[in-house]
Amino acid sequence: MREVSEAPGGRARGRGFTMTELVVVIALVGLIAAIIGPRFVGRDTFASRAFFDEATQIVRYAQKISVAWRRPVFVCVTPAAISAGLAAGCPAPLIHPGTGAPLAVSAPGGVTLAGASFSFTAPTPTQAGGQPSTGAQVVITLNSTIAGDPARAIVIERETGYVH
Repeated sequence: MREVSEAPGGRARGRGFTMTELVVVIALVGLIAAIIGPRFVGRDTFASRAFFDEATQIVRYAQKISVAWRRPVFVCVTPAAISAGLAAGCPAPLIHPGTGAPLAVSAPGGVTLAGASFSFTAPTPTQAGGQPSTGAQVVITLNSTIAGDPARAIVIERETGYVH
């Protein structure tokens, strides 16, 4: 109920919102909810980004282990997963140091990997090690069919083994 008070000069002055103001605010809130709401409900893009981050960390860890243990470490790429191990084909993946689980991650629905498996080289007297054994820059592409989710790539530099 609207409260009415007497203004100086005998006019009635209302306190509160007019119907027009309320309709405009409700319309704006509805518009914002329609645009932003689906981003909070659909978490597929967040799962895709989390997978990309985990996959990048697996490749970085494999490169560091290769240098630290002074031996080749293999990165195995399939369309649905990425893992790191000490033998070609990664029959037994490396173990995650914090959880004790295999160092592997599977792609969420709508995301696929493209790229060849490779290994990081062991250090030699003339090289520091940790470079991709392919002798070329390695690119692992993550393709997504999720709406609004861009394709991403993990790049391993040929000269240094730098993963980004």
